[in-house]
Amino acid sequence: MSWLVRLLAPLGALVLEGPGAAVGGLFFQEAGLYAAGRAVDTCERTWARRLFVGAFLLRVAIALPLHYVNKLDNGNGALFQDDYTNDLVAEWLLRIARGEGLSIFAGHQHLLDSTYTYLLMALYAIFGHAPLLPKLLNSAVGALSAVLIFDIARRAFRPSVAVIAALGAAVVPSLVLWSIVTLKESLVLLVALIGLCALQRLAESGLTRRARGDALVILVAAGVVSLDLRSTTTILLLLLLPLVLLRRAPPWRLAAAVCGLVVLVGGGVLVARSSTSGRPLSGVVEDAVLQIRHRRAQEAAAARSVIRPQLEVISPEGRTELPEAEAASDAAPFSFGGDVLDPLAYALLAPAPWQAHSLMELGASAEMLVWYVLLAGSVFAWRVAPRQRLFVACLVAYGVANWLVLAASEGNLGNLVRHRVMLAPTLLVLGSAGLEWLWLRAGRARLGRWSAWREPARVES
Repeated sequence: MSWLVRLLAPLGALVLEGPGAAVGGLFFQEAGLYAAGRAVDTCERTWARRLFVGAFLLRVAIALPLHYVNKLDNGNGALFQDDYTNDLVAEWLLRIARGEGLSIFAGHQHLLDSTYTYLLMALYAIFGHAPLLPKLLNSAVGALSAVLIFDIARRAFRPSVAVIAALGAAVVPSLVLWSIVTLKESLVLLVALIGLCALQRLAESGLTRRARGDALVILVAAGVVSLDLRSTTTILLLLLLPLVLLRRAPPWRLAAAVCGLVVLVGGGVLVARSSTSGRPLSGVVEDAVLQIRHRRAQEAAAARSVIRPQLEVISPEGRTELPEAEAASDAAPFSFGGDVLDPLAYALLAPAPWQAHSLMELGASAEMLVWYVLLAGSVFAWRVAPRQRLFVACLVAYGVANWLVLAASEGNLGNLVRHRVMLAPTLLVLGSAGLEWLWLRAGRARLGRWSAWREPARVES
């Protein structure tokens, strides 16, 4: 890889925010380049490194001018309010660690529960306070995610599918956007991809005991990190692990194991909740449905807090102080269409182009056309005859489970678009496989028509 190309990002960071940002950008780039080469087989190493550099430079080429323009406007370079909040809390944590008499605002203390905040604090402690640093880190993380998606698709299907999936991961607007802001979405996706890669290795046959042990350790490490970043990822990886370990079992045993696992986990949660709350099982289910409706109502009303415990919504005099959004959700009767179908469609398809009410929503809906194509292509993925049927089934289960979580928790469009990046591995890999199958099928059809047209001409001559 030409060293001149690899100097572009550090030089841009040097011009914008000084030596600390330049050194940090160079470190993120070279560390990501090394990891990209190690993440794939030797025969694919050159392509993986070029893919990483291309995806990284694309993100940097967007992040640097955008950061400069926003810095002229607000002094920080933040694109969203959450950008500024994460940067502010990390800077204040560093100042508190140095002995300054400061305290975190009450409205920002929820960020102290996230490892991502302390990661930003460590960056500022090492390289100095430069709001561009997290964006360069996320750019490298996003580019490395494209490499991991390439490797997953190559092992599950074939190299041509992997190239389509990798290019999609490198240029899809939402994945690029969350790679150039100070948010943890890119890091959450990377950790999930690392766990899926480890799960895929465990699903392969012929692995040595050492390789299997390494993959298991990486999977556990990814699950531990995800406990803080996105706990649902840890739960999904741990639920999929027994299915991979039982891959050599007969299909009926595998199906029985899946059913037993679902019953055991779901029933255990219901029984534990019933015993701690003193309510019957039907009441526990009703509570869960009500909490889901409350969560979605708060999201739709742009509420800043998650579901609060009962002690925080009932005054000492016994008067309820539920927010208006929650009260309205309580009063509405249960509807299968409104409580089940609408959230599922919203989580997967919103914002549709015809539903846009602002310029930002219009931009997000324009990207949804790409997601619709990937969704349609995913239907035909099985026609490609995947190399790893069990892992592809796990990938489908991973995507469906994340879809259900989104439908149950997200009612705000901004949060939905952020958290929906967890569907990217499933849609990109399966959608690319299906689109390639459709393209080859259309090509064979065109070739057949051309041959049929040429054959009568040969007979007449």
